Amino acid sequence: MDKYHLSARKARLCRIAGAVFLLLAICNVAQAFVISLWPAPVFDCKTGCRWRSDPAGMLDNDERLKVAASPEAERRLSAHVSRPIVRAGLLGVVLIGSLPFALLLLGVGAALRHLGHRSPNPLGRALQWLRRASLAAIVWAIAQPVSASLRASLLSLGTPSGGYWYIMVDFADVGIGLMLAMAAYATIWALEAGIRAERELADFV
Repeated sequence: MDKYHLSARKARLCRIAGAVFLLLAICNVAQAFVISLWPAPVFDCKTGCRWRSDPAGMLDNDERLKVAASPEAERRLSAHVSRPIVRAGLLGVVLIGSLPFALLLLGVGAALRHLGHRSPNPLGRALQWLRRASLAAIVWAIAQPVSASLRASLLSLGTPSGGYWYIMVDFADVGIGLMLAMAAYATIWALEAGIRAERELADFV
């Protein structure tokens, strides 16, 4: 496996794709900071086209309708979201969901970069990164509903309904995500075991 190499064209495509994944990982983390500083930005052309923050856009449908029906409720929610402690909390809960996904993108990007370079054992190094990416995918499947629930609970303090604990879990989506991530991890583990066995056999011969 140490002599495993892609053609020049495929190697270049892998490096480009890897760079795209790495860029997406950076953008994903940066997005969390943007959301904390400027929650739910929308492009509004009602009174002159401009970007504005719409915190109600992060609420569920029922709560969003309650806020939209009252200018006072909109002002209350905006004032709540503008508090530094709420912004810090919003950053934290968004990062809970964003960081595992960023690590997933990072792992895939690093794997593609290794496949595109003529280095010793590129396939083995790529599989190591893919294994890390699959672990990040498992964490991400669990972190997504946790992040969404904490965000909704934090924002609820500025809504007409008042503060409450909000649980947002779609067990079907979480289950499917976990199964796919674990299947990917098992496949990568099996490939790594096969590579090790092949090397041991080659050394023995």
